[in-house]
Amino acid sequence: MRFFAAVASATLMPDGRDYDEQCIHRLEEHHTVITTEHGDTVVNTNTGERVVLPPCASKATSPGVGYYSDWVVDTVSRHPSIGRMATNWTVPAAPESRGPVPGMSSVYLFNGLETGTGHGGTSKGILQPVLSYGKSGCILNPLAGWRFTAFFVLGSGRAYCGKVIEVEEGDQLQGRMTKTGDSWMIEADAGAKGVSTHTVSGGLAVTAAYITIEGMVIYNCKALPKEDLVFSANSLSDSQGKALEPQWKTEVRHGECKPAVALHGDDVTVSWGASDVVV
Repeated sequence: MRFFAAVASATLMPDGRDYDEQCIHRLEEHHTVITTEHGDTVVNTNTGERVVLPPCASKATSPGVGYYSDWVVDTVSRHPSIGRMATNWTVPAAPESRGPVPGMSSVYLFNGLETGTGHGGTSKGILQPVLSYGKSGCILNPLAGWRFTAFFVLGSGRAYCGKVIEVEEGDQLQGRMTKTGDSWMIEADAGAKGVSTHTVSGGLAVTAAYITIEGMVIYNCKALPKEDLVFSANSLSDSQGKALEPQWKTEVRHGECKPAVALHGDDVTVSWGASDVVV
């Protein structure tokens, strides 16, 4: 079984925190992560090989920097029990800027499910099919274009990601998270270009569903995509398969680029001022 550790300069992850490079794992397909409070076991479902990982010695931390690296805006729907979430969106035009130094800034666009109460700092883990532009702990190339990847990130300090799918402007995407028994399947589905999957076992009980725009090392609003983004056909169901009615509540975490969320039926439109400058 092979693990790939990210270099120190690429430890920012799509939950808005820094992770120790030794605790970020790029997995091949056909792996399941069994997570407990005492650590994780990674199982190769083809060979049966198992690797036991203790809790990460270094806890994930929020970056203490002058620019911001954080969720820009999100809208959350909280429920006693969630068993599935699916969302469609289209790869937008690329940002005009990659930061003061090319490759410095990155952006993440995703739907996701969390344990906890839907408030920052209360989650033990987040499931995320992530559309990214630029680097992350799981994508080491700082000049990477649009990529679609299944992520599982733990508050205890470990992060896992599946196969990286290269996508481009105009591609149709679907992010799905589905619970079967005590396991979750995270799917970043780019149609004919492929599907990135990641399976997590351990009975995670998720109660918060998100639509999120996140920026990493954002000095200028041009580091965000050039156009608004529509997350369409949002579908939620509980652990018994009963449809849930989303009750979205928006939080603007960084107002420099004038982010906003509009709701239209099952669609969530996120907008921002990509021509504005962070001061």
